[in-house]
Amino acid sequence: MIDWPSIERALAQLAAASRPARLLSVTVSLPGRPGFDPAAHDDWCVWQRPETGLRLLGIGTAFVSESAGESRFAALHAAQRGLAATWRYRNGTPSAFVGFAFAPAGGTPLPNARLWVPELLVAESPAGITVTFSCPAGEAALAVLRWQALWRALAKTVTVPPAPTFTDNFNPLADAAFLARGRAALRAIAAGNAEKLVLTRAVRCRADRPIAVAPVLAALADTHATCATFGVGQGGRAFVGASPETLLALDGERVTVDALAGTAWQASVRALGDDKNRREHDFVARAVAEALAAHCRDIVVPAVPEVMQLNALTHLRRRVIARRPADLSAIDLVARLHPTPAVGGVPGPATLDWLTRHGDHRPAWYTGGIGWINAAGDCDIAVALRCGLIEGDTATLYAGAGFVAGSDPEQELAETEAKFSAMREALAAGSPVPAGCKAA
Repeated sequence: MIDWPSIERALAQLAAASRPARLLSVTVSLPGRPGFDPAAHDDWCVWQRPETGLRLLGIGTAFVSESAGESRFAALHAAQRGLAATWRYRNGTPSAFVGFAFAPAGGTPLPNARLWVPELLVAESPAGITVTFSCPAGEAALAVLRWQALWRALAKTVTVPPAPTFTDNFNPLADAAFLARGRAALRAIAAGNAEKLVLTRAVRCRADRPIAVAPVLAALADTHATCATFGVGQGGRAFVGASPETLLALDGERVTVDALAGTAWQASVRALGDDKNRREHDFVARAVAEALAAHCRDIVVPAVPEVMQLNALTHLRRRVIARRPADLSAIDLVARLHPTPAVGGVPGPATLDWLTRHGDHRPAWYTGGIGWINAAGDCDIAVALRCGLIEGDTATLYAGAGFVAGSDPEQELAETEAKFSAMREALAAGSPVPAGCKAA
């Protein structure tokens, strides 16, 4: 039961006492997790990291800043700083969501880079469950009526449709094109134009009816407890996934970044600790350490990578720790870290140019980032991996593999197939999904 009169009083006090203000937020406790389906709304976001016990569900938009191009992170940084200076809140520390595409151009059908505060944010943590209502300061007079209507609409029972049946459809031409690009990447590496290039693939799964997003998100969270599960929906589309890789986590001064690269699976002919996987991992660890060393202090890079087990896949991971100065923001650090060699290549600028010229297409926020930043400046942002875009009766899944000297294109193709398993299994929750959907 929400005490709407007390929310109205708190909002009126904020509005009266907090000028100038841009955004007003009121947080209240909830007795339990609401049972509504986020995808029932046209604008939603879900974030969950079981390791920390945090689950966020955002509905609607009270504040948004979008950008694209080479200055996109500078624009988001300015928006975040401006918001932080004029954000007035009561009973908690509210959060904004952030997401961005791999490259300065692209990201369709999502905005290239976006920072937004939801109108309604349910947060579940070990401390309890809360809901934060937010509105522009100029709209405070009618905000509570809007929030009540939104809450009632979301609280209605949502009927999940029967599980769809998926069509098994292959496109060998697309696989051949990936192999051809892989051979071209190896020629570029042999010529000294790059040391590593990450190539991507997409496969398309077609169902006999619209795909319900809630069961997919639930399946990803249930089967990937060591990952950040995410979903963002706009206009009937949903970009969802479960990422094993933290791009940046900030807790006060403490900085945490994952150096994640090197992959093995049951059918792999390569061992996780072989020379190819070790070199691929070392590229990432060095790049992360160098990016942090230019701006942070007390950097700790584990001497030996750990093995991260993810169902059928294993990865090499170093969790790099540092301390940041007070004037270095989350988006400042994101701009310096992204893209790491785990998703781009080595050296960075040259490989990004090569990928663009060779048609490496990355829709939505695949290999970009998605996560949250709170009003205190802390954040948790994951690299958008093991993900897909759901549009009506179609799910397009994305995966990539890193090419270095000695790579075998056929093995890299097999690695992408293994990585598709996370989303395929989530789609298969109660549905007959083919082992291989149609290559896009």
